[in-house]
Amino acid sequence: MRDQPTGDLLLETARDLLREEIIPALSGNQRHAALMIANAMAIAMRQLQSGDDAERQELAALQKILSLPESGASLSQSLTDANRQLCRLIREGRADAGKTHDEVRDLLLRTTRHRVSISSPKYLDNPA
Repeated sequence: MRDQPTGDLLLETARDLLREEIIPALSGNQRHAALMIANAMAIAMRQLQSGDDAERQELAALQKILSLPESGASLSQSLTDANRQLCRLIREGRADAGKTHDEVRDLLLRTTRHRVSISSPKYLDNPA
């Protein structure tokens, strides 16, 4: 069991305090720096709340597309290695058509949407 408050709630509380009480008292470069800090805190909160499910799903999709066995490496290292192999597959033109093309396109769309939902969720609410 995790202690309360959790990391994401601590970040949210600190961010709210920064935005509501500290930033209004700042100006110029200090205000800009504080806004950047608040934004970084919001991204960190969303990452904590999101967990690693999306990365696990991405790795599973890459393993299927690339016919990779599961490795004993960490999730992060396995994902890095699999993405390198995906880049090689794309560079070699082996994802230019057919089923592989469709699977790669779908994976890249899902991965991009997830990353944007973490870094800039309002962007997804405003389709071009």
